[in-house]
Amino acid sequence: MQAVIMAGGKGTRLLPLTVYRPKPMIPFFNKPLMEYILRSLIDAGVDEIFVLVGYLKERIMDYFGDGSEFGVEIHYSNGENIKLGTAGATKKVVDKIEDTFIVASSDVLTNLDIKALYEYHKKKKALATIALSEVEDPTQYGIAIVDNENRIIRFKEKPKPEEAFSNLVNAGIYVFEPEVFDLIPPKTNFDYSLHLFPKMLEENLPLYGFPFKEYWNDVGRPSSYLQATEDVFLGKLRLPEIRVDTLKGNLEYGGAIVTGRRCKLRKFEVRGFAVLGNNVEIGRNVKIERSVIFSNVTIEEGAEIREAIIGENVYIGKGVEIEAGSVIGDNTVIEEFSKVGANVKIWVESRIGKESIILPD
Repeated sequence: MQAVIMAGGKGTRLLPLTVYRPKPMIPFFNKPLMEYILRSLIDAGVDEIFVLVGYLKERIMDYFGDGSEFGVEIHYSNGENIKLGTAGATKKVVDKIEDTFIVASSDVLTNLDIKALYEYHKKKKALATIALSEVEDPTQYGIAIVDNENRIIRFKEKPKPEEAFSNLVNAGIYVFEPEVFDLIPPKTNFDYSLHLFPKMLEENLPLYGFPFKEYWNDVGRPSSYLQATEDVFLGKLRLPEIRVDTLKGNLEYGGAIVTGRRCKLRKFEVRGFAVLGNNVEIGRNVKIERSVIFSNVTIEEGAEIREAIIGENVYIGKGVEIEAGSVIGDNTVIEEFSKVGANVKIWVESRIGKESIILPD
């Protein structure tokens, strides 16, 4: 079975975390986001994957290589993928696709049964099938209405609140027949949601939805990244190698922690959860609440970090306070007794002097 992973975007909503790494390479429990969807595809029976790369593609290619380490064959398609749009970029590799295939976004976290999605598509004899997740606020996604047979009868990309006729949203995972890409003109910017799906509806071609109840999160913003992290601790999002029963128990008693390799931790307090990368050093009486700390970070005595994401190679001095919603870019130094206010983004390579106060807009 073959699949395509879309991994060419810039992840601008997650800046500054995506200055030095593409969104698919953002660590999630110390593995790149893309590794989770890759392994889900392999579990579904996929043995050959085409990865559509673009922004900072070398980071992806260096990590995943030819796929042999993961037990799958990986090829890369780069060049003008971003300019061609999602469908246009996929069309570039369709001549290497032999049969029905899966397309998945590289940055979704989900427990969707991809094999069940594939088999459903075959059963319906669809040309395209869209995995559909139910959300509270559909305005950031493509939305669909399906009939009694789950055939899609209406689709709209990112509706205004008054236009949101459905809360079933495009989950960024599809099954296609190769011939559907005959609808796409060559070397043209062509998007699945903006162009291909509306064109299929216009021509009354068999476009189906696959509503599912399993966990799904597109990790579009720092807040949703932290929510997905918490959902692992709560047992809502299942990850391989993470023992939910232990983590959930710790969460109920004040705080749960997951660390990477070679961390050096003194007596400190965790509220909610803390996920630490490799080579993290934490001083005495530090307080960490519902936060993720990337690799090679030093946090000195008495610092407090609340609901924040700390990038790689960051130094946080003694007594520093970082408030909820803040994101600290890679290679930043925050000197002692400084304070970073709520929802502040500190750019990469920054240096915050001693006893400074950074206020939100």
